[in-house]
Amino acid sequence: MNNMTYQIKPDLSVVCSKDQISKSGCHGAPSLIIEVLSPSTALKDFNEKFNLYQKYGVNEYWIVDPGNQTVHVYTLEDGSYQTRHLYTEQETIQSVIYPELVIPLDSLFKFR
Repeated sequence: MNNMTYQIKPDLSVVCSKDQISKSGCHGAPSLIIEVLSPSTALKDFNEKFNLYQKYGVNEYWIVDPGNQTVHVYTLEDGSYQTRHLYTEQETIQSVIYPELVIPLDSLFKFR
């Protein structure tokens, strides 16, 4: 990153390098970010945050849409996000970068 500093607060982020964490926060891009949509954040999550996370190298970006009971999963390939899959409530998500991370969506959305 250049001299610009961004303070974005994702709903959930995964950082596996202890070197990226300090008392002042996370330095560098998390490897996985998950945002949960609400009507007030949808445009920001799909546009502004999408572009920012892509630009700064977040390897995997999930957008959880509780209203439609779907999850959009994007993976970074050659510096650009590719849509890996649009998961529905009958499916199970498996992370590309953390293959042991497996989430059945019926259990995620059953508390709606």
